[in-house]
Amino acid sequence: MLDLRVHFLEADGSLAPWREQMLEAVRETAERVGASVSAADSVAPIDVLVEYRPGETIPELGIAGACYRRALVFFTLDPGNDNFEASLAAGEVQKLLTHELHHSFRHATCGYGSRLGEALVTEGLADAFDDEINGGNGHPWNHAIAGSDWAGVLERAERELWAETYDHAGWFYGSDRALPRWAGYTIGYHLVRTYLAANPDARPSQMTATPATLVIDEAWASLKERLLAAA
Repeated sequence: MLDLRVHFLEADGSLAPWREQMLEAVRETAERVGASVSAADSVAPIDVLVEYRPGETIPELGIAGACYRRALVFFTLDPGNDNFEASLAAGEVQKLLTHELHHSFRHATCGYGSRLGEALVTEGLADAFDDEINGGNGHPWNHAIAGSDWAGVLERAERELWAETYDHAGWFYGSDRALPRWAGYTIGYHLVRTYLAANPDARPSQMTATPATLVIDEAWASLKERLLAAA
């Protein structure tokens, strides 16, 4: 079982009505994830900061997560969001926390990455890890590109994969209007799923240190061929 240490930040509002529900979700995630990852990934404690942040979550969920370094995961809640209670009931806390924990493990190995190609693989692995641990077939942000849009998005991504800089907010959050919202999450998820399909013994839980170059070198051409053929 992972050692997840929860801290509630409530200067902007009390989270008392949801405290026990959050603690139970974290305990459940610690058990599931801890039973699946390597000893090296599970040995160190991880702080989980839970914040009351109205208007600063994924609007469709009323919650959000982030992880910028090893051993620290941020979780933001907006109880005033119309979707908040439904998200808690649907297990979205467990799913997002699982995603962010994969980032934490990866920060301790090869890191998140500073190029688009690395970010695509890191995010794709985290969402595929959620599938492995919690079941399902991704989130809406993993299926945000329509068939007719794939060609242009993949062509642009291919040009920018290894550029020295890239627009992270544009690729992943939709600030670039020429890209579909969540394009990076969608490409990364399908890229990793393509890699996993070609390597049936591979599991995201054991890929926290897998270089992005390995996944892209093995899966990009197949992903592109399949999606363009279906477009």
